[in-house]
Amino acid sequence: MLDLFGQVVISYDDLLVWVSAVAPGYAGSPTRLSFYIERWDVASKVRAAKLAGTFDSTIESARAQRASLARRLGFPG
Repeated sequence: MLDLFGQVVISYDDLLVWVSAVAPGYAGSPTRLSFYIERWDVASKVRAAKLAGTFDSTIESARAQRASLARRLGFPG
């Protein structure tokens, strides 16, 4: 989705969803979340994924991979 100026709309919720899916260990603490978003340039990754139309599939893929790993390791899901 583009705004009036032709820029990709990226909300804080988008950043939180991305980090929660890709690096959930950083999502539990505001300090760690902020660090991860800044250091790994999450806004640019979200922007690129939205432009490519892969944002939702990237999130679902990351969640599915984590669930699969948890099942293989015997963690309750």
